[in-house]
Amino acid sequence: MTVDECTSVEMWDLQKPAIPSRSRLYHLEPIGVGTPYTESLSSYLCRLAQEHCVTSQKLIMGEIAPQMMGQDYELALTKKNVSTLFSNSDAKPAINGMREKTQSLVQVLKDLTQRKDLEFLSLLTWKGVINERELFRQYRAWCPQCNKQWRQEKKVIYEPLLWSFREVDVCLYHNCLLIDECPHCSSCLPVIANLLQLGFCSRCKGWLGSQRDEKQLFKTEQMEWNQYKIKSIGELIAVAPKLEVQPTFENLVKKLQLILFCFERAVNQDLTRFIKLGKIMEQLKIALGQHYNKPFHLIQLVSPVCYQADISISQLFLEDFNSLSEILLNNFQINYSLT
Repeated sequence: MTVDECTSVEMWDLQKPAIPSRSRLYHLEPIGVGTPYTESLSSYLCRLAQEHCVTSQKLIMGEIAPQMMGQDYELALTKKNVSTLFSNSDAKPAINGMREKTQSLVQVLKDLTQRKDLEFLSLLTWKGVINERELFRQYRAWCPQCNKQWRQEKKVIYEPLLWSFREVDVCLYHNCLLIDECPHCSSCLPVIANLLQLGFCSRCKGWLGSQRDEKQLFKTEQMEWNQYKIKSIGELIAVAPKLEVQPTFENLVKKLQLILFCFERAVNQDLTRFIKLGKIMEQLKIALGQHYNKPFHLIQLVSPVCYQADISISQLFLEDFNSLSEILLNNFQINYSLT
């Protein structure tokens, strides 16, 4: 071998390559983050168990409960029921909400899966801004047509966070009612169960892609508000990952005060508008005055206000104050400058 040939020999780097840290549990990607049909946290937990070929009970009690409960873990282990992990009966649907248990669960799942987007599977983004009271169902609800379609198309069956809301009673995709009782055994199904397979009853194991009576809905004037209400909840879910900063109660108050101002100016310009805006104006004044520093009700206040202001939930939270003022002044044809 010549000298030139020796110098051209490939030099190997014998140093160990940088290996990223490994997650203890599968780095499972949640479905639909950033859309109205974002997967719920309870659904993700069930799918994670399925990926590891174990029951929800074994995953929760074996991997999650020890980190969430600390010394109380032994008590939960003796009962061997996943509902124990969430303490009271009201906490089972609240797993998808904004309580301390939800925060703890999300943090544990982040540590175990090394995913950074799991808080968007709940309403944690809106803690302190939106009132959680009576927001969620006590039991599961689902669209049988969605389940049926996903199964036929061989897509992953999951449960959107949207279905967890008490006010969401219709699937806007299939124009049919959501179902909250198993069509086979008539059971109301818990949000979290020891043995839970998405798309199936956790009690009788019956398929939830069918129902006793097909109930199709048709668009009427009475349904307009209901559709807007459901869409606004979907927008609240979808907008969370798009926010540059955490929403604050103070910022929402400022924007609601702006909307109230526009309502008042619109009525002053045209008194006939009081018939349409009078009730919501009074509700908004009460909410901004007597209940200061308390989170606002999404369905009772925020959505109706946006509906009457002809803006979306996305505009309410994504637009800055000046941009929102221009939109509102244009909507009500108000000739006024806020500067």
